[in-house]
Amino acid sequence: MGNPRCDICGQTMIKHGTTAWGRQRFRCKACSSTLTRRNDIHARDLAAFLDYVTGRTRYADMPGQGRNARRRFAHFWPLWPLSPLVDEVHHVVFVDGIYLSHKLVVLIACTKDHVVGWYVARGETSASWAALFSRIAPPDVVVCDGGSGIASAIAKTWPTTRIQRCTFHAFSTIKRTTTTRPRTNAGVELYGLARALLTIQTREESVAWLGELTTWNDRWQTFLAQQTHLSSGTYVPTHGRLIQARNSINTLARKGTLFTYLEPDLQVAGEPIPATNNQIEGGINTRLRALLREHRGMPLDHQIKAVLWWCDRHTENPASPARLLAITVTDTQIAAIFATTHHRTHAHNTINRWGTGVNWTDFHHTGTWHNTY
Repeated sequence: MGNPRCDICGQTMIKHGTTAWGRQRFRCKACSSTLTRRNDIHARDLAAFLDYVTGRTRYADMPGQGRNARRRFAHFWPLWPLSPLVDEVHHVVFVDGIYLSHKLVVLIACTKDHVVGWYVARGETSASWAALFSRIAPPDVVVCDGGSGIASAIAKTWPTTRIQRCTFHAFSTIKRTTTTRPRTNAGVELYGLARALLTIQTREESVAWLGELTTWNDRWQTFLAQQTHLSSGTYVPTHGRLIQARNSINTLARKGTLFTYLEPDLQVAGEPIPATNNQIEGGINTRLRALLREHRGMPLDHQIKAVLWWCDRHTENPASPARLLAITVTDTQIAAIFATTHHRTHAHNTINRWGTGVNWTDFHHTGTWHNTY
């Protein structure tokens, strides 16, 4: 680190014994002023904390069962990593949510290379998705699993962005209703169409597939219209589950979100549009679940922080530990802002505070990608 410079004359100082506490003293030969210097190890401890919370090392693997590490890391659990401000326009963005409890989900947006944003919410509502999207420049295409609220949030926040519905999730929706061994010929044919959906790679194949879907609808229209008379005197559809599967795939075909990845005007050299959101399902959510398993036993607030810190470390340009100490807000600061927010004054529990209360107007603005820190 070298000897410090004098605050008075700017000359390099020399060592001048130690204090009663054993700390090194320095003296300026030019003006005879003295001072002591204490190393700030908070950034180093934060770096160790980030390695722990985003890695596979457990307290039990540390010396002394991690007792010293627990004391060092206790100062950093209240830190809350904020979602970055992204003004770079990406060609494709993948979005999905990972549930940490029944009513707490972390919404994540990423590209094929890195995480671009996150948001903690009580559910996958359109307001929660819009809060996430508001800090990210509109991409050309967003790949999603069709979760609730995504389409309306995209229409509101990213009106020019095209949607690619994950074809595997569309197939899985049909498989859940027909099963892999349908009992009716209509179910067998629909399940075959769903499986064929996963193999389409050209525009011609997609047009042919849509034609087969139309033919299937016409062929089985009378069959699906059958009604069953119940003892209560009411009538219900005889093939209700098959109707549910039909409606789900027809809705996607009508909206035109199944084959966005084949649109000629969206093709960019070297950046093909995937038909599925495996990039986030297998690349991020799977790793986050493995991380939480390694640190099983964490309370819910620590699980949230572990997920958010992992996302923060996997952004395009993660901040250094020293920079994080300067810009990261704490639970106390968030609680103070939350307490002064009129429409949330009666919220008393952690999940409410960390749902829509994490990124309010202080951190998310209704304008175009404003940043306050």
